[in-house]
Amino acid sequence: MSAPAAPPMQGMRDELRGSLDLPRVLGDVTGARPGPTVVLTGALHGNEPAGALAIRRVLAELAARPERIAGRVVGLCGNRAAVGAGKRFSARDLNRRWYPADLARLAEAPVESLRDEDLEQRELAGTIGELEKSGPLAILDLHTTSGASPPFVCFGDTLENRRVARALPMTAILGLEEIIDGAMLGYYADRGHVAISVEAGQHRDRRTVARHEATVWIALTALGALREDEVPELDAQRTLLAEASKGQPAVVEVRHRHVVLPGDDFRMLPGFTSFQEIREGEVVAHDRSGPVRAPLSGMMLMPRYQGQGEDGYFLVRETRPFWLWVSEKLRLANAERVIAHMPGVAPEDALNRLTVDPKVARAFVVDLMHLCGYRRRRDDAGKLSFTRRAR
Repeated sequence: MSAPAAPPMQGMRDELRGSLDLPRVLGDVTGARPGPTVVLTGALHGNEPAGALAIRRVLAELAARPERIAGRVVGLCGNRAAVGAGKRFSARDLNRRWYPADLARLAEAPVESLRDEDLEQRELAGTIGELEKSGPLAILDLHTTSGASPPFVCFGDTLENRRVARALPMTAILGLEEIIDGAMLGYYADRGHVAISVEAGQHRDRRTVARHEATVWIALTALGALREDEVPELDAQRTLLAEASKGQPAVVEVRHRHVVLPGDDFRMLPGFTSFQEIREGEVVAHDRSGPVRAPLSGMMLMPRYQGQGEDGYFLVRETRPFWLWVSEKLRLANAERVIAHMPGVAPEDALNRLTVDPKVARAFVVDLMHLCGYRRRRDDAGKLSFTRRAR
């Protein structure tokens, strides 16, 4: 009698780990032609091994035929210790606190004084820092979700990030960076690199590995690291993602994030999936204060069905792709120079930051700012501060 099959999550971890300690560098292949330096990161959360497994498989194929590659492709594992433990993290979320001051503190600390995610972050940032010395990077970060979900792509809304993200046949998420601080890709996008992340499906669903593999192959062509005729079964890769995304909106914008604090005893009601329609006032979870109701109507995104993590769920609304076209035209025309002279708007930092007095500026000004790439919003002494990434 054959042994029973390992559960999907355990099987993925075992295949990823093999008989050796899990390495930080999952693969490193330099091609025969000049081209971009592409950094693939997976398992930034330890209970999401599918991305790292997909990276290792793709890099094994690339290593067998490096002459196909333009530039360099490097695969990195994020939270090595948490992968081994099967947990999202050991002490804190590794995909938070990517701030210059925090990274400087970790880099200066004696290595023997660091442990858990502090040590993981120092090593990961140090490895990427060495790669930065060769020039601009393109970083693709691979994730999975605790609840059932079709694949989707998130990115800081620069035109180059958008170009690569839109090459993937899946829903594009706008505005996530506006309400989440300290994410790894936000830090590297601020440093001028291309930076996008993909959620390929539920943690335990083995289809997520194949979706991540397809994502990597398609992204490598979009970034110019591979020609389309050098990618095995590229049409099939695109079809796989398109079928997984069938019936889903092309573009959505984040409208609400429910933050889970320590001690909240947050419990998502069962059965929610990403992009499921939600009505305002609908009970979606419970915590120590009682029912948690949706504050507005929209679509569910990433309902939390795991014990760790500060994101309970998100609500999104559909945005017509037409507005992406409008946004691109406005940015190419430097429309922010006009916005900066509108009543109630004061420019700072070479137009990369605008302060808005809501008592003076009209409501449509905020929509225009979003179209021009000003995604981050902060309240500051009765005024709103919007920033975008420097061009």
